[in-house]
Amino acid sequence: MNTYCTFVAEVHQCKDDLVFFTLYHQMIPNQHLVLMKRDVILPATYFLFLVEKDVLQVSSGGKHVPVKLDVGDTLETSTVAVGMNIKSLGISVMFDMCFSPQTYKLWQKMDAVIEDISLPADLFEDYVYRLGALSRFRHLGRIDDPLLAIKIGENDMIEFKRDFLHSKHTIIKSIVAFANSNNGNLFLGISDDCSIIGVNEELEHYGDQDKYLLAITQYIHDKTTPILNPFPKITLKQVGDKYVVVIFVEVGNELICGKDKSGEKYVSIRTNNRSFIVKDPHQIGEIYVQRRLGSDISRRLGLL
Repeated sequence: MNTYCTFVAEVHQCKDDLVFFTLYHQMIPNQHLVLMKRDVILPATYFLFLVEKDVLQVSSGGKHVPVKLDVGDTLETSTVAVGMNIKSLGISVMFDMCFSPQTYKLWQKMDAVIEDISLPADLFEDYVYRLGALSRFRHLGRIDDPLLAIKIGENDMIEFKRDFLHSKHTIIKSIVAFANSNNGNLFLGISDDCSIIGVNEELEHYGDQDKYLLAITQYIHDKTTPILNPFPKITLKQVGDKYVVVIFVEVGNELICGKDKSGEKYVSIRTNNRSFIVKDPHQIGEIYVQRRLGSDISRRLGLL
């Protein structure tokens, strides 16, 4: 018998065209349900779209009796667009499932989202295909939540630094490496052992959150060349009583260089969970060609 996967919704309530449910995942013929998310809320139109696409089944869940979903006799599936906002890749894929009436509105103004779903990579691809979903590749791997980053740990897209003032040069090396290798997230205020120590003292030193973030922005601008485009997204997140700086760096088409303490330029790349300075001119040349032409074209031309 072929193995089939499906989401299962244990519906608790329908109110004001919203469906309140607990989300499970199931492999068939295996009947075991795996809990995915509690307290999920979706507009009924999007809920029924998943049912119609045969990726969601409704269960009574024992004590819970599903409420009849009354959203009209027909469902205009053309008014539903689904996008997968990928947060991390590997054997498993962590992603948000985003919903909008039109495809062009995805990412800009989504109507609903189911956050932090994790599935094996092959099952994720299966759902993308069955839903005709889009994936947000430009923001591939973006992680705004420090607690989620700690849960995942340092890897090729996540790095932790204790602070800004005492880690300036290593911060630039990491940002340059992400820009030359792959999208990456740099967190200031988290130690190597994944403890949140915060940047509160630095905030007090600058006296203002905006001044502090502006100082980080200006330092990155001064210590990288050419100008990073797009420029890293720098935000301040609060976890309990501690603040963490989150810097998201997108890989670009240009070869990005950092400037050391003496103003000399260098190139760094990201390998596994470390950033390395590259000194071999041939390797730097390969990175430049790859950035300008892309990996596939460079290989076809025999340049890599």
